[in-house]
Amino acid sequence: MDTTHFPRILGSATLNEKGQLVIPHEARKEMGLETGSRLVMLKVPNKDALMIIKAEAVESMVQKLTNALNMPENK
Repeated sequence: MDTTHFPRILGSATLNEKGQLVIPHEARKEMGLETGSRLVMLKVPNKDALMIIKAEAVESMVQKLTNALNMPENK
């Protein structure tokens, strides 16, 4: 079975007393995260789940949607 389209566990984190998480090394390495990387947190509707997405990926998605909405055939 091809598992490339399924989520992979890259570690776990514990919230500290300041409300901070340390992202596990394997996750940082896999995602190319380094000091100063910007991340966006999204709550999954009706679930106890939190999505963490690179900010530049969100910005890219928004730009593509904006461009698509501004296409002449959409006006």
